[in-house]
Order: sequence, then C-alpha cells, then structure tokens
Amino acid sequence: MNIEEWSGYEVSNEVLEQAASWIAVLDNNQGSGATEDMHTVFFDWLQKDPSHQQAYFELSEIWARTACTKSMHDMIDKSVVLPFPTQTNNPSQGLLAEGSSSWAYTLTIGLIFCGLFIPAIQALF
Repeated sequence: MNIEEWSGYEVSNEVLEQAASWIAVLDNNQGSGATEDMHTVFFDWLQKDPSHQQAYFELSEIWARTACTKSMHDMIDKSVVLPFPTQTNNPSQGLLAEGSSSWAYTLTIGLIFCGLFIPAIQALF
C-alpha cells in the first residue's frame, strides 16, 4: 500500500523522500535543540507546495505509529497467555467438581429472583 491509496492525493517520490528527510532531521534534533534557521527552512519547504504538507502529514503519522509500537515492545514481549483450567478426573482437584456445585446454582437463581422482586416489593410500599 502506498501513500496515494491512503490519502487519495498523488505525491511524487521526490517529495516523499524530502518529507522523510525532514522527519528524520527534526526527530534527531528534537533533544539537541534544533536551530531557528532549520525550522525556518522547514516551514518554507512545507508552505511551498500542498503536496509537501500532504507528504509530511502522512509520513509523520506513520512515524508516530511506529514510535508507539517501539515503546510498547517490552509489554508485548512480556505478555502471557493464561491457559483455561482443564477438567480433571479427581473431583477434589477441580474448581467446580461435579455434584459439589449444585448449591451454587441454586444460590445464583435465588439471588436473581431476589433482584427481580425487590423493586416490585419496594414499589408497593
């Protein structure tokens, strides 16, 4: 997929290369204090042609997205998939062993009925 398919605006390869160069220069000089002259030249280039603005906008958005994924790299590597509990033959090992959880279902149904009837009872009083 290329920039024309995303934006619907045709940008020449030369302009895309210029925009990529500006992104790299501005990103590298961000911490070291870019000079006013560099910003002036950049803004002059940006205002020279609408295709410059389009190319810079599209490429800077891509640059920002890749920077975001790089910052999340540690979180992705540390993710762990938790396995579902498997059914065991030993009832004492299972969380919900067969026959031992029938009271839980009864309690759940009772609580549901209480929740349904409490508003009706409150409306009567």
